[in-house]
Amino acid sequence: MPQIRILPTHLVNKIAAGEVIERPASVVKELIENALDAEATRIDVAVEDGGRKLIAVTDDGAGMSPEDLALAFAPHATSKIAAEDDLERIETMGFRGEALASIASISHAHVRTRRRSEAPAGQSEGGYEAEASEGRIAPVRPCPAATGTTVTIRDLFFNTPARRKFLRAANTELGHITEQIARAALPYSHVAFRLSHNGREIQNLPPASSTLQRAADLFGQELVEGLLPVRPRPGGILVNGLVSAPSAARASGKWQYIFLNGRYIRDRLLSHALREAYRGLMDPNRWPVAMLFIRIDPGQVDVNVHPTKIEVRFRDSQAVHGEVLAALRDTLNRANLTPDASLEETPEAPAKPQADGLEAQEEAGPQTEERRQSLRQALADFFKSAPRPQPRLSFPEAPRTWKKDQTQGLVSEPRRPLHQAPPEPQAPRTGIPEPVPARGFAPSLADPARPEPPAAGPHPMAPLPRRALQVHNAYIVTSAEDGLLIVDQHALHERLVYNDLKRRLADGTLTGQKLLIPEPLDVAPAEADALHRHAELLTRLGIEVVPFGPASFALQQFPAMLAQRGVPPGEFLREILDRLAEDETTDSERLLEDLLEALACKAAVKAGEPLTSEEIDALLARREEAEKGSACPHGRPTTLRLTLKELQKQFKRT
Repeated sequence: MPQIRILPTHLVNKIAAGEVIERPASVVKELIENALDAEATRIDVAVEDGGRKLIAVTDDGAGMSPEDLALAFAPHATSKIAAEDDLERIETMGFRGEALASIASISHAHVRTRRRSEAPAGQSEGGYEAEASEGRIAPVRPCPAATGTTVTIRDLFFNTPARRKFLRAANTELGHITEQIARAALPYSHVAFRLSHNGREIQNLPPASSTLQRAADLFGQELVEGLLPVRPRPGGILVNGLVSAPSAARASGKWQYIFLNGRYIRDRLLSHALREAYRGLMDPNRWPVAMLFIRIDPGQVDVNVHPTKIEVRFRDSQAVHGEVLAALRDTLNRANLTPDASLEETPEAPAKPQADGLEAQEEAGPQTEERRQSLRQALADFFKSAPRPQPRLSFPEAPRTWKKDQTQGLVSEPRRPLHQAPPEPQAPRTGIPEPVPARGFAPSLADPARPEPPAAGPHPMAPLPRRALQVHNAYIVTSAEDGLLIVDQHALHERLVYNDLKRRLADGTLTGQKLLIPEPLDVAPAEADALHRHAELLTRLGIEVVPFGPASFALQQFPAMLAQRGVPPGEFLREILDRLAEDETTDSERLLEDLLEALACKAAVKAGEPLTSEEIDALLARREEAEKGSACPHGRPTTLRLTLKELQKQFKRT
């Protein structure tokens, strides 16, 4: 039987590191939390190679004495709690005493610190530094240092190659680091944050006067423009923050942040309350933007549930759920949720200081009117030369041949099958259309020069056309040999468009349409990085995006197919960005498939849109020849079959 033994300290710390330190972003999180507990007002984070080579976090907090620094790397050493009762009322970000010890067990760690001076005027305290690695702690020694603390971590996971092997690309790890900074920066808007990667500044967040301003600095002005303030209600549980109107919901849940007493948490019950508040107000496949801050008595919550402190347990979870739900419903009930429809007459001018009152109006008046007149003229010229709108349901054209027309020169005609006889020659076209016999009727042969009127009924030999009926502007019902077919018009058209896009991409890039006025787009650092990394992929889709400022881009070209369908360019690019920034795959082909599915879904006719008889016929005709036509690209069925036998059974004919 194996002998029971006490594990050595460095092995205990390695095990703890396996629970707490998942990737470089975990180190950044722990060090930022220590800086916030030290009452820092500025935190600088510098990383190299996505955090593999270097992570350095510098703050201007309270600093440490040499005695505290000597204990900082010891396991279970902390200044946050002292007795068991303190564990019931945690009010700090950190408290376990595992962070530095765990980090030092899998890296080369160095700490330089200096306390805020408490010496008499004219005198100053010096700084101190210490190093630790694999459980070995070097003696503390004096050094020059600025007030605060700098923790430098080098060669993360150098002695745990299995963990290092599973790290992702540097840009992916950087994305996780920026997310950790966002989670800390939102509840602590008064603290300045700065992030640099390989010596290049990625993010610079000055102290903000409000959460709204901090959110704008983090995610861009576009995201926060439609946010609604959540006001706290009287009681022991206070809920405030910002949420979006249903019309401004996003395609991803990455824009939802919930904080409890300043700590970012994930809680299924609170996420349910957020989703329940929007029930019936938006598409269930969309996600509202939310930044919620919950304040509760620390004694009513257990934050010691998970090593990373991201999960909590409430003493009365239903009360918290109910309060969050009530606060959100109050916010949505107060707001005017009717989307605004307006035509902007002028492009948005660059932000600049403006005068107040009448001076501002007098200064902007003549120039603004001049810009409006210029834009109106540009729009008029554009639409005069613009091509005619295309049909809503567009399909690849059949191969064409060319013939000579006496009035129009070379014109195209569909190539006929080989077994089909050539058409009879026709007289030159005039401005008056020739009379066309009614469908299902044949002209009399008694007088070829003057056809007789049709008889009262259809010709006995003429085949009756298969009739199709659109139901609720969403489904098409048509007859089949053995019953009925019920077609989902959106799902089928989405499959046809997707197949068409795949064929076009095989021949090159998709056709793009230049925008008359480039559309600016504010982006977060992770989204900007995604745009740079996937620029070639976007070009293949007919999308052209160029830098437009420090934290914004301009959309200059948009897929022509979506432009014909009237899809808002900025809205579609925002959904694409959500997918690109969230996707960590290195398989560019799989990512391309995902984007093609999104593009096909946007270009396809929607449920609720009425179709003409010609469009219905074209849709059904293409269904027969479509590859994988039984399902849309997302896997939903396009057609259901109701057999004659089943109909007879339902009508009690069997």
